[in-house]
Amino acid sequence: MITHAPAPPRWRCQTDASWINENDRAGLGFLLLDGEAPALFGVQGIRATASPLHAEAEGVVWAMQELLKAGKREVRFESDCEQLVKLIVKEEDWPAMAPELDEIRALSTEFIDFSIACIPRSSNVRADSLAKGGRSR
Repeated sequence: MITHAPAPPRWRCQTDASWINENDRAGLGFLLLDGEAPALFGVQGIRATASPLHAEAEGVVWAMQELLKAGKREVRFESDCEQLVKLIVKEEDWPAMAPELDEIRALSTEFIDFSIACIPRSSNVRADSLAKGGRSR
């Protein structure tokens, strides 16, 4: 018997955050890809966050909200933050991250097809560049 892996979703959204310390603004960036072609991007600066992990989570939340507004409901999210991806995929409890993880889980139910995967930093350079630019906004 031959089995085939499911086709990847059309839309992939790479997210990243740029964080210096808990007193400075963080930057968020996301890039929506249709295959390999950029289709939509976002960049913003946000108030200081407690940690780089919090900033990464806020970046995923913001990207999810923006893609839902744009009517994209079948998306594979990609992040270079392995720790965050593990927390989301394994649905682990981490009290310091509970508000962000709860929001990601709630938003994920609004997607027809939601997944998140860890990608190498070298594959996330465009979202990284957007996030670094967001710090100064």
